[in-house]
Amino acid sequence: MLKLCHLAISAVTVLGISLTLPAQCYEPATGVSVGTGDDVVLPMQALGFAFPFGGTTYTNVHPCTNGFVYLSNAGVPAAGGALCCTGTTASLVAGSPKICAYWSDLNVIAPGSVKFNAMPGKAVITWENVVEYGTAAPTFTFQMQLLSTGEILFAYDGRCIIATTGDYLVGMSEGGGAPVPPTADFSTPNVSATTTNYELFNNVGLTFDLTGKTLQLVPAGLGYVWVASNCAGSHTTYGSGCYTTSNSFYQLTTPPAVSAATLNGTAITLFPTPSGYVVLNSGTYVPPTGAAIPLVLTDDSQVATPALTIPFPYPGGTAATLMVCSNGFVSVAGGNGVGYIPTVATMLANTQTAWYAWHDYNPAAVGSGQVKFEQVNPALATITWDGVYNFSGTTVADASTMQFQFDSATGSITIAHVSVSANGHTLPAGEPHLVGYSPAGASSDPGNIAFATALPITVGTIQLVSLALSASPTPVSPSTTTYTTSNIPEFAPSSGLYVALHILSVGQIPPPGIDLGFLGAPGCALNVASLDFVQSMVGASATQSVTFNWPPGLPTGTTLWSQSAALFTPNSLPTGQNAFGATTSNGVTSSVGVW
Repeated sequence: MLKLCHLAISAVTVLGISLTLPAQCYEPATGVSVGTGDDVVLPMQALGFAFPFGGTTYTNVHPCTNGFVYLSNAGVPAAGGALCCTGTTASLVAGSPKICAYWSDLNVIAPGSVKFNAMPGKAVITWENVVEYGTAAPTFTFQMQLLSTGEILFAYDGRCIIATTGDYLVGMSEGGGAPVPPTADFSTPNVSATTTNYELFNNVGLTFDLTGKTLQLVPAGLGYVWVASNCAGSHTTYGSGCYTTSNSFYQLTTPPAVSAATLNGTAITLFPTPSGYVVLNSGTYVPPTGAAIPLVLTDDSQVATPALTIPFPYPGGTAATLMVCSNGFVSVAGGNGVGYIPTVATMLANTQTAWYAWHDYNPAAVGSGQVKFEQVNPALATITWDGVYNFSGTTVADASTMQFQFDSATGSITIAHVSVSANGHTLPAGEPHLVGYSPAGASSDPGNIAFATALPITVGTIQLVSLALSASPTPVSPSTTTYTTSNIPEFAPSSGLYVALHILSVGQIPPPGIDLGFLGAPGCALNVASLDFVQSMVGASATQSVTFNWPPGLPTGTTLWSQSAALFTPNSLPTGQNAFGATTSNGVTSSVGVW
């Protein structure tokens, strides 16, 4: 473990903090309960200052259980509309002035309550652990802060997600029949020229997008400038772990015109290596001769080829025949079905090794060409889609020509596209072309690549999944966060022992980090600036967790960065990588919030 000392830029014994906070957040001093109930205007509360709003000032608020307050100067507010149930623009502008943090049909049931606290220069109204009418859960909390400057803040916890039908209104109005302006978008910073501003939300298309945030509205004449700030705790990943090696590859293109432009006149060849394939942009189309045998294929069908003169060697076995699907892929053994929608997840999970130029073809269409097999010489077999129509194709403009070549002498495979139809048809998925290779069984997703720029690549027979770090729940002060490290390699082959470290740091090295090739761990990055708090993990599982206690009293925005490192015997990874004996995970940024 002393090797990890090389990873440190600095080390300290006391955790520091990094504070960035663009706006005020939830006020924890919520005061005392002023009542509960359904569709109730609660007792008047004195602000303790004259609150400027709409060209005048107000000294009192009348909280309503439905998520808003009336303003008055110790008078009786004029409702101007029914309290029940959901906020509407007509009710907003009628009657007395209103400020609406989350106006809808709410129910305040004990132990939930509406709370009020008058502080120097600030009044706080909190709807604490309330529910939507007709439900008992989930409860949620939101808050309104009125400042003596005229500033208004609405704060919403992470549970504020609308579950039932009906609109929620966020906004304010001077009332008295004020004109209704166009709706605002409070999630985007903006400025208005009017006192009346609002946005409607619901669960059928107007999704509430202020969850976990504070909406800050600052007076600007009779209007407001507003900005929504994230006051929720958060964990955000950055960078990437090492190593990820895949035994598969693919290029996915759509729509048809793009596929045609990308594939026309191209060929790739998979050349076998002791550990997989090297894939190059190379190969030449071999036109079928009169000796080619049409395969009996209809729409969405598969059939075995005649016996190969020489069985074809592939990673993991040899094939005496090949299983051909009309939709453009060739498999070993019993094949991989007849799916017509090219899907990456399906390709990577198929039970048999296969090579793909997958598309929704129909060789049974009237006028279509056929899929042909030819043993060109004792070593080389070709399978050619010779002018085969797209599904629903009706003319030669729907025809494509492409070919697989299997060389039993070398074990190489060529996939050549002569011409690809740019015509569309009726496939809802966008009519993709999926070209690539995947061995039998589950494979990790290596990501879509562009053959024109990404090749050559090496595909191994062994896949590794990179060391990964995650964290939950989101941090508040105080709370406990669990950091989980997964995909830890064995400390030594067949030992059943897994060893890793979790590092918390007061600093970050932004992506891509510092490559540790100079230590013998090329491709692994250092993503934290220091080893300020290190936790060890030793056990019999490739997934292990540690916890960190966030102490009380931390300001919102306090941030730490973390990363994990796995330790193992040098050069003992299945691929022989890493002479240093350590891999690193992605980084995680953890910031303290109020929710």
